[in-house]
Amino acid sequence: MDDEGWVKPLVPVSEGMDSARELMVSVAGTIANAAILATVAAVIIGGIMWGFGVALTRPRWAGAGVNTIFGGVACAIVAAGLNAWIAWFGGQALTIWN
Repeated sequence: MDDEGWVKPLVPVSEGMDSARELMVSVAGTIANAAILATVAAVIIGGIMWGFGVALTRPRWAGAGVNTIFGGVACAIVAAGLNAWIAWFGGQALTIWN
């Protein structure tokens, strides 16, 4: 039996890539905003932990507070660039399909 009539070739189309890219950038922007708010909260909590650790002479608390501050700042830097990274990757997808 001949399957030639049943199998259709896969042809990539890029008509929906622009709207998909816009959606990805929008979602990434929302996630980035939430991540930046979370990192601000982490830096505040880290500052409180650091302050209590120093005031109560608890070096582990102070160290954990400093680590939390550094981690929060690093995450804020990554979250701030997330929207641009998604836009760049979306542009790369358009060049691949075209």
